[in-house]
Amino acid sequence: MTDTTNTTILVIGSTGKTGNRVVNQLDKRGIPVRHGSRAADIPFDWDNPQTWPAALAGVDKVYITYYPDLAVPGSVDAVGELTELAKDAGVRRLALLSGRNEAEAEKAERVVMTSGLEWTVVRCAFFAQNFNEGAWLDEVLAGAVSLPVDQAQEPFVDVDDIADVVVAALTDDRHCRPALRADGSAPARLPRCRGGDRRGRRPGHQLRVDVDR
Repeated sequence: MTDTTNTTILVIGSTGKTGNRVVNQLDKRGIPVRHGSRAADIPFDWDNPQTWPAALAGVDKVYITYYPDLAVPGSVDAVGELTELAKDAGVRRLALLSGRNEAEAEKAERVVMTSGLEWTVVRCAFFAQNFNEGAWLDEVLAGAVSLPVDQAQEPFVDVDDIADVVVAALTDDRHCRPALRADGSAPARLPRCRGGDRRGRRPGHQLRVDVDR
């Protein structure tokens, strides 16, 4: 059953890879969105907890993306404090963007799951857009990318697909209280090449992927 009584949704990280796409989808549906960024009219800054209460005021649901990453020390405490403030502000549902097999991320998930609020956890693999929008773009343009994968099969998921899952979690009651995987239905394995290199190609461009061991 789809919830048609949505009020304002706070999208933390609204200018980021997933947050921007979530905002665009919610806007198209006519759902009120509050941008959670340092430059927003009502700013939100993970490094400044004093900005959190105002950003949460009058909000029904929150999409939580933690910066720089849930895997870093301090993330669990920050998510815990935010969750308590959300409860005090009358927030009804949380959707947390998480990672896979990361100890700190799993602790943050438990904070959300035991909050007493409606929740969804979206567990993701590497973003495919890291190659053309993010951390690896400069390496791609230079012709070589270093990844700690060797023989591992690792999925890369399109951020648009993640946004689809998040929006469903925020707007459809059927996705309340599960942990949803957004990590690709099949791992993408880079082809094996001589010397331990892995190479990907597009017309006019050769990319070498070096394995960090």
